[in-house]
Amino acid sequence: MSTALHRTTKQYVESADTPAFPTATWILNSAQANALWAANVPTKYWNIVGDAVTEMSPAEKAAVDASLLASSRDKSVTELDQVENILRAFVLVLMDELNLHAATVTAILNAIDGAASLADVKTAVGAIADLPQRTNGQLKTAIRNKLGT
Repeated sequence: MSTALHRTTKQYVESADTPAFPTATWILNSAQANALWAANVPTKYWNIVGDAVTEMSPAEKAAVDASLLASSRDKSVTELDQVENILRAFVLVLMDELNLHAATVTAILNAIDGAASLADVKTAVGAIADLPQRTNGQLKTAIRNKLGT
């Protein structure tokens, strides 16, 4: 049997039936590819120019890794746009809670800014509603209500 390496996708096939692998898109029986495969060098780190297959330099490997990491992060972030995504729903609930806390802190700061005496501060801050603690059931309900929105 032969080996085959796809020129574009870098798919490596160890037991290739050569008639099924046209040489326009596949490199057959490349000694360089076979050596890299035997050395366990991931195909993402292979350079293919014509029929020549070489291992990337450390700088090229770092660039490939950085590109893959950026793509992975972009994919993760775009998942937050999917309206039926549980993580998105959780983040929306968390944002609501953070905004509630921020509004309370702002109200306290405004009470302090507007007070002329300590008694005024106590009165104004005392009028601000306490933030309630949330239960697991409330969290689940809030997340369920955010799905699809």
